[in-house]
Amino acid sequence: MISDALRAFVAEELQIDPEKLKDDDRLQHDLGLDGADAAAFIEKFAARFEVDMTNFTFRDYFGRESFGCLPLWIVWIFIGPLRPKVRPVTLGDLNKSVRAKKWKRPRARD
Repeated sequence: MISDALRAFVAEELQIDPEKLKDDDRLQHDLGLDGADAAAFIEKFAARFEVDMTNFTFRDYFGRESFGCLPLWIVWIFIGPLRPKVRPVTLGDLNKSVRAKKWKRPRARD
């Protein structure tokens, strides 16, 4: 279960009702974080919770910014080959990293 502090941080950063956040919410796929927004979020996360992100490789988990004003989900639905091949990061993964004080690479998921 994600901590109250992490829940509050994510809710504030993403302007989401904290009660709607779940452990298995994926940052990119469910919460819409990608590109520069994701980079800023991860940087704030690391600073806020004092997590060493040295072993975090951004491109493994997030793509680049979507095309102009088109929401990323439109690109994913209609132009599937452009969908970035990335590993999901869940709020539960972030919570594990907070407890360890360093990036804990998520296990492969089916």
